[in-house]
Amino acid sequence: MSFDIHYNLLKRFRHVALSAAAGLILALAMPRPGWWWMAWVGLIPLLAALRGLSARRAALCGFVCGAFYYGIVLRWIMLFGLLPWALLIVVESLGFGLFAAICARVAPWRIGRFGYLAVPAGWTALQFVRTLGSFGFIWGSLAHSQANCLPVAQIASITGPWGIDFIICFASLAIWSAIRTRSIKPLIAASLAAAGVVLFGAWSLTSSAMPGKSFKVAVLQGNLKNDFNPIPDYIPAALDKYSTMTRDAAKSRPIVILWPETALPTDLSEPWLADSLAKLARSTGSFLLVGGYASPDPATPGCIYNSLLGMNSHGLFAGSYSKVKLVPYGEFVPLRQYMPFLKRYGIRAEDLCAADDHALINTPIGKIGTSICFESTFPQIACAETYKGAELLCVVSNDAWFKRTSAPEQHFMMARLRAIENRRYLLRAAGTGISAVIDPYGRIRQQAGLFKTGTLIGEVVPIRKLSIYTLSGDWLAYISCFIVVLGLIRSACGLQKPAREKHPQEISH
Repeated sequence: MSFDIHYNLLKRFRHVALSAAAGLILALAMPRPGWWWMAWVGLIPLLAALRGLSARRAALCGFVCGAFYYGIVLRWIMLFGLLPWALLIVVESLGFGLFAAICARVAPWRIGRFGYLAVPAGWTALQFVRTLGSFGFIWGSLAHSQANCLPVAQIASITGPWGIDFIICFASLAIWSAIRTRSIKPLIAASLAAAGVVLFGAWSLTSSAMPGKSFKVAVLQGNLKNDFNPIPDYIPAALDKYSTMTRDAAKSRPIVILWPETALPTDLSEPWLADSLAKLARSTGSFLLVGGYASPDPATPGCIYNSLLGMNSHGLFAGSYSKVKLVPYGEFVPLRQYMPFLKRYGIRAEDLCAADDHALINTPIGKIGTSICFESTFPQIACAETYKGAELLCVVSNDAWFKRTSAPEQHFMMARLRAIENRRYLLRAAGTGISAVIDPYGRIRQQAGLFKTGTLIGEVVPIRKLSIYTLSGDWLAYISCFIVVLGLIRSACGLQKPAREKHPQEISH
């Protein structure tokens, strides 16, 4: 009796240990250290732990895996307090738990060969669901890790990030199945799929440049600390710093000069400030894109928008973009009046307003689609802007809050994917880094490191041709959702029996 109890405890601990190991391995794929290849094998221990478990126990294993993974990848959240970090880990780990529960129902050992599609489809569908709604949060997607492996990342121009998620999960499932069944057929299928992805990526990367006339641009990184409630002298100092950098950049005669998010954290329409910016634009002869706050709608008095405003070389305001996707509990606090304890975590004193539309800014080099900070984590935003006619993309951000954690590097990887998905040049201006000029294949043409003052001068080509992903959107995510539903129906109805596995004992005979 005692032996049986200890054996069962060890067996249960084995499942938990394998799940935790999976979370640790997957975390290694993300900065830091950013070993992208770990993503391809990281799910294997979790899949091994799930075999033979009920959906409920599988969900627990998935939750453990997610807790270890997000506990490491999102450790920078601890800058804002232990409670936000712990709560976010719990919420995000529920997705891992749901994936594991789905696996327990639709894995190949339950429904046969269809499981080789259903399991990676389940992973892909859940990553897609993470982008939805006002509280969507896709940070930590394994697809982001492959931004450092450009031959793999190129498939995003067809499938969006969902194709990367799918092939990564498929590879782990195939490797585990080959180990378990001693059959190389799943491994061959996964190898052929991965080879196809890499060959397509390698072929794409042979393109050295996009055809068309190039234009010179400048990206500014002032390296100024920008808090939620800046000190009174901050705005004049920031204006002086960025004005000096703009005049220096103008010596290279760029057509467009991009400032970071909230480079001037005040209403840019204030007369004294608007006049200063107008004089600066006229003196440089460049089109300025300036990050700050705006109250553009007289119908909504008191509304403050996080915006990027354009000012042409004649010193006139020429278009703007206001942030649509706000950061929950960062830029707006739902039910603020019922949660006064949040004040201790340094949240904003007042909520920002969300704009209604992803507006494009017309510049002398073409239409620019903008993502402000958090928005760059969502592939749908840049995709929608490109479909509307954006010939160039820009991301403006203020990552100073992240200090010297891995968060700025994680955030930067997402911008590279947005460029690849839509085959557009992308300018990224971050107040304290990482700023960059990125080409349509995710290659970094110029870059300014963390907490360094720098001006990037690069050349971009406005592009009108649309990628397959831009044209068709999240088609693979929707197909994945359908496959999961079909797999669950097969499992519930017993429509397909699993293929008989060859165990090591049988093979030895």
